[in-house]
Amino acid sequence: MKERSAPFREPNIDNYFFFGFNLFPKIYIGGVESLERTFVALGSNIPPRGQHLSEAIEMLKCISLGGWKESSIYETPPVGPEGEDPYFNQVVTFWYGKGYPSLLNYLKGTELFLGRKPRGHWEKREIDMDLLYYGETICKGRPTLPHPEAASRGFVLVPLVEIDPEWVDPLTGHTTKSMLLKLKASGAFLDFPKMEVSDE
Repeated sequence: MKERSAPFREPNIDNYFFFGFNLFPKIYIGGVESLERTFVALGSNIPPRGQHLSEAIEMLKCISLGGWKESSIYETPPVGPEGEDPYFNQVVTFWYGKGYPSLLNYLKGTELFLGRKPRGHWEKREIDMDLLYYGETICKGRPTLPHPEAASRGFVLVPLVEIDPEWVDPLTGHTTKSMLLKLKASGAFLDFPKMEVSDE
């Protein structure tokens, strides 16, 4: 007797959502407003720092609509009170199409999903995900875009320039490369060592 194969069933993608986002955007894309180039900064100073960044990147790749780039990982000194451990920092960029409020909610939800615990503003953190730019969007509130401290943070600009030195800040009209040169001229320390995911 000939064995019958099981009928093919389309996967029920409604079962694969994370904080309202389809985890398989290559299969189905719905509700796209307009594609925008977005930049997200990642940071962690609680071991395993590299693993925390890798997990955050995998979550972001789930919603990327293409154009993915990621910088090297840099080890940077902490900003704020003394006594905190150094950070692993990285910047990624990709196309996104559901608006910046939706992306911000996803970033904050991902932080919680990956184990970030509530602490003070300058306290250590398992993972930090900051929205730097959402296309040419300029707005205040939650979030403020461009990120108000992006141009003054070496741990943001160094990896950002690595992946897109000609990106133009829509508020100031300056390229990321020119902002980094200005920060360097101010005497800021920018000689951050590159690290691997497995380094601790």
